[in-house]
Amino acid sequence: MMKLTSRPKAAAAAWVIAIGFASVLDARDPDAQRSSPPPSPASARGSCRTYDTSVTSVTSGGPAQTTVEWTGTFDPWSLRFVQNLTLTSNQGAHFAYVEVSTWNSLDDFIAEVARLKSPAAPSTAPNGLASAVLPPLTRSISTTGNGTVGFSKTNAFDATGRLTGFVTRTAGGTITVRYTAWDTVGRPTAGTMEGPAGASTLATSYDDKAMTQTDNTTSRGITSVITTRYDEFGNMRGSTATVTRGQASTTTVTPHASATVCLGDSKAPAAPPAKPAGPNPAGTFSGTIGGTPWSAAVGVQANRAGSILSVGGSDSRYIVSIGVSTGNGAGQYQAGSLASEDFTKLTKEQFSALIDRNSVVAMVIDSQTKRSWQASPSIGSGTVNLTSLSGTAAGTFSLTLDAVPGTGASGPITFNGAFNIKY
Repeated sequence: MMKLTSRPKAAAAAWVIAIGFASVLDARDPDAQRSSPPPSPASARGSCRTYDTSVTSVTSGGPAQTTVEWTGTFDPWSLRFVQNLTLTSNQGAHFAYVEVSTWNSLDDFIAEVARLKSPAAPSTAPNGLASAVLPPLTRSISTTGNGTVGFSKTNAFDATGRLTGFVTRTAGGTITVRYTAWDTVGRPTAGTMEGPAGASTLATSYDDKAMTQTDNTTSRGITSVITTRYDEFGNMRGSTATVTRGQASTTTVTPHASATVCLGDSKAPAAPPAKPAGPNPAGTFSGTIGGTPWSAAVGVQANRAGSILSVGGSDSRYIVSIGVSTGNGAGQYQAGSLASEDFTKLTKEQFSALIDRNSVVAMVIDSQTKRSWQASPSIGSGTVNLTSLSGTAAGTFSLTLDAVPGTGASGPITFNGAFNIKY
């Protein structure tokens, strides 16, 4: 959950749908956040962005409390921000997943919070450094989630660089947002949302002095209002939320570490240790991707959180992960929808049953080309056959993953092989 342009969302029973709905409220947050002050301005480095790399976010509402912890970093070479997230709640939820956001350029990543280009007026400061845009803009082209949470979000822009909307795809269906009005620096102020639950109207206002953003979403006479506050570098620091006849909630974001990237930098910030991972990850994860041999050389890991088993790893090119809802124990599990399922018409109870069934979420990311493919309960196809779940995650898999929109991938890709990893 980076919000960088996608904050972590706390939803225990329907977290996948929540990701899609919450992305409406997150669409304009920068896909990277910051906490500690940047180094002294230096024209040689150009404009900079200081963003969070380790965060704890706590959301409380009534008797419920949800904690999201994440670590991540932005790589200026691949133009990706990768976050490793863990969610726990006092209602019994506990799971982990990985979120990846992508930009077209380093300029775009920094321009979310600095006046470098249209639609925010370029800075004319005497020192040549850009002034801030707070609350920030959105310039990321896509965000994907894989592991326990599976989703893809693709942003759209007009010729002037304004965000015109986005499409979020989850196991629960597709949510489409279209914006119809913007403020003077190009941030959306009005729009509509279409999704499985029906149509909604959107209204957003910004207070640059208080560094807050207020999102109003109205559907069938019910209005939710979320006010998000940022620090002086555009990092989310908390929010308050109310809903008609519903439970109010507050979120507090506590940063633990940050990094700074500048237009003139020659190297990326050091990446924090990858999490989540098993306490002593060890084993093998190999097979073929698109018919080409692949073997995880680094980051081989397995994690068991409740009924969710996830495995991951990477080589010099591909980053992969497979998550399985293992409620039925060892045996065969399926990716893709069943013939009788229509995800546009699922009730809340049917969606919960879908998540509880034996389902698979898998992701393949090409770190060189930025292309991505995904399988989930609603897309892709194939099976995972688990032979061990206790202490060691072992099994074989034969999957076909669909291209993730907005990543440059076209057509499906096959992913076959086996894993045997201690956790």
